Amino acid sequence: MKQKQQTNIGELGFHERLQQELSTYPVKTIHKDGSVTIEQVNNPYFLINDKWNINFLREIKQFKEQVATYKYSSKNVTFRFLNPKVNLEVKYVYYQRLFNDYWTINSIFGAHSPLKRMTEFLNQKYPTLTSLLDLEIDKVEREYLFWLNEMGINTQVINKRILYKDITIKSKIASFLRLVFTTLLQITDIREEWEKDRWDIRVLHDKYGIDYNKSNTRYYIDFTKVEQMKIRQQIKSISSNGY
Repeated sequence: MKQKQQTNIGELGFHERLQQELSTYPVKTIHKDGSVTIEQVNNPYFLINDKWNINFLREIKQFKEQVATYKYSSKNVTFRFLNPKVNLEVKYVYYQRLFNDYWTINSIFGAHSPLKRMTEFLNQKYPTLTSLLDLEIDKVEREYLFWLNEMGINTQVINKRILYKDITIKSKIASFLRLVFTTLLQITDIREEWEKDRWDIRVLHDKYGIDYNKSNTRYYIDFTKVEQMKIRQQIKSISSNGY
């Protein structure tokens, strides 16, 4: 394991801040003129419950339509990590992705196998884990893929493309551990987007009005592959000035 990155500096501790945020949730109202107002509701449902039921979301304005058209049989998403702090972190990832419209009701409630397998793996292999951010993610991901293969679970799928050659990619279950880890790392990093080594163009759009192609699913500008720190900073500086 590695020492947790200190990305949350403030009066509240790391997990205390997550608890505070999960104690409320935003309700969005879209008006006829296209403007949006947000009301923060003081309700700790997402904090105190380790099983979230889809019917609760039916009462939240921005999710009513999604819930009404939901057709899968699964009505719950359940968090079962042995350590309550890890449970809190994963719930926080789900909460943030849901309320920021990155994950849909269908993807959360209709496809819970990735969460189930990730839970089984971490509970079995890392029962004393107190934070996802303590994981050496490259090493742990290799262990996870090996574990999935031993379980007879396919870790690769063929991505069929019309204009280009088909490519082999990780399956959703295989990629889920790193996805949750990376998401937690990103959403708990309170620095300005320009200061980070991986920029989310959606954040730049929301904060600074920078346009982007919303039909493109590649949302990140990644500078981590530039190993020389001075060169990386120079490239980031040039890129930010370009915006």
